[in-house]
Amino acid sequence: MRYVKLYFTCLKRSLVSRLEYKKDTLIGILSFFLGNLTSILSIYFIINSIPSLQGYSMYELGFLYGFSMLPVSIDHLFSDDLWNVSYWKVRNGDMDRHFLRPIPVLFQVLAETFQPEAIGELIVGIIMLALCAGKVQITWTFGFILLLVIAAIFGALLITAMKTITASFAFIFKRSGILTQIVYNFISYTKYPINIYPNFLKGLLTFLFPFALVISFPIETILFNAYSPYLLSLIIIIVTLLFFALAILIWVFCAKRYESSGS
Repeated sequence: MRYVKLYFTCLKRSLVSRLEYKKDTLIGILSFFLGNLTSILSIYFIINSIPSLQGYSMYELGFLYGFSMLPVSIDHLFSDDLWNVSYWKVRNGDMDRHFLRPIPVLFQVLAETFQPEAIGELIVGIIMLALCAGKVQITWTFGFILLLVIAAIFGALLITAMKTITASFAFIFKRSGILTQIVYNFISYTKYPINIYPNFLKGLLTFLFPFALVISFPIETILFNAYSPYLLSLIIIIVTLLFFALAILIWVFCAKRYESSGS
């Protein structure tokens, strides 16, 4: 309970500091909103030129694309400071203050930054998901709704875990932003039907970087009854928790090798 209270205290401080510059925050939210809207329009023009993509109609593809934005935006809201660790916090010696406090370093990193700009991304995803859901044939069941919620929440946790793993290497190499970006870019592949990719890439997206497990597979289940929603939900929870535990172990291992640095 102490850490829960401390987390929300840090979150409140971060939000207050960001909202101190209200115009800048609103511009950030609007830029993410427009940026994702532009991506959606490009998808529309692509799919509008062909009848379907691997069996997905325009609205089914929009449903997939809209959902893919939910875990990404939730992760963006709460764990954006991992990018700073990867790129410059270790290299510039800014991590020293985290190591001097009697609080776990990873907890501080995850609690220190709240990004309201991601709200624009989240809004676009929800709107697109809702609009496209009304245009496709889906018989909503409790299992489908449960799967959608679990995939969105645990999908965000999985993305955070993958970023934590790659950011950890900055403690050893001083900078790991490029590695974080490479792994993060694999998420973009899940915005399209996974079956359009070769088996090698599908294997990477399923096992090594299992973003397809929390994005592609749930949507295939809801649209085409590809898998059992309850079994898939259970697998998502287990895999995500395993990756998060692995991320913490790697973070602790690498953090023990941290040496203060400066610009």
